[in-house]
Amino acid sequence: MHKQSIIHYRIRWKPAGNQSGAVRGLSAGIGDQLRALVLLRDHPDPRRLDLRASLRDPFERLWVRDFYLNTSLKVIVLLDASASMGYIGEVNRMQVAEDIATQLAFAAYRSSDAFGFYAANQLLIKHAALPPRLNRSAWQWVKQHVSTMQPQGNNADGLLIAAAQLPKRRSLVFVISDFRWVDGKLKNLLKGLSHHDVVPIMLQDPAEINQLPHRGIATLQDAETGESRFVWMRPSLVKKIEQARSQHVKTVQAASRAYGCKPFLVRGQFDSAKLTQYFMERHA
Repeated sequence: MHKQSIIHYRIRWKPAGNQSGAVRGLSAGIGDQLRALVLLRDHPDPRRLDLRASLRDPFERLWVRDFYLNTSLKVIVLLDASASMGYIGEVNRMQVAEDIATQLAFAAYRSSDAFGFYAANQLLIKHAALPPRLNRSAWQWVKQHVSTMQPQGNNADGLLIAAAQLPKRRSLVFVISDFRWVDGKLKNLLKGLSHHDVVPIMLQDPAEINQLPHRGIATLQDAETGESRFVWMRPSLVKKIEQARSQHVKTVQAASRAYGCKPFLVRGQFDSAKLTQYFMERHA
């Protein structure tokens, strides 16, 4: 795992459950946010005695502070393993995806959160499925499985199968992909994840544009189907390709907004500090 700053993800909702963690939850317990004042007989813990409330009670009852439990949440990564994810330009797209997933697994463990992982192309890759649980070696498991994964297939429909297997309770879900999907597929996936907190992570490579010749004959290959064709490159065609790429980003952003989420764009290498900043801006 590359040496980077630890990702600090923040959420705007309170997870349910009684597993101790670092996030303010919905249940009563040990935490730092006041939930209510309750009678000592109902919550016999004199360490939390509220002297002011007790002295002001005309019936001379003793009151204690009740807090929200700091709860763990489930952090889940869904990885697109279709053929386009095998693209290698300035960076190896699959290695970038591996770096992101391992960093998230490590961050989840440091926050006492459960971590889960699912990868899919046309089908769910069953041997690369890790149900969410607290696991200190999850990042090593992810590294081992993703590093040997061969991206293939012309779609990532298996992610819809993975979405149906996720916990019913709200979780923090990261979808890592280049989103080179047929129109409507991303919306279908986000619809299936609508009760979760979803962060689409969109991978791009500057080489897809920067390494295109502006003139002359070039071979262009469809990343999903593998089909190649010869084209005569010219400035107008390069501009058209750039516009198509820009429109692709806008399409992903629009589909994400429709389901209340905002994509995080990774151009080239992954920087964990930028993902932390993304959460800080989202939480503001």
